[in-house]
Amino acid sequence: MTIYHSYDPHEGHRLAHSPIKAIIAPRPIGWISTLGPDGIANLAPYSFFNIVSERPPILLFSSEGRKDTIRKGRSSSTSPLATSLEP
Repeated sequence: MTIYHSYDPHEGHRLAHSPIKAIIAPRPIGWISTLGPDGIANLAPYSFFNIVSERPPILLFSSEGRKDTIRKGRSSSTSPLATSLEP
């Protein structure tokens, strides 16, 4: 008999913290910089990012909700991502 644990996201996990965020650990932090149409710069940390393609080089990041980075990034042709080599 195999014992396994699973949960339906619609029913919740009943844990103190989200198990989804703990599956891959440690998560590297990337800093995404954007410049809005008003000229105001924004620098924000993101831990949900990954490489999608090498040719052409494409990185993907995800945001929970429409934060400043998403709003400003949509109005710009670039949104540089920087990572740290030190923990």
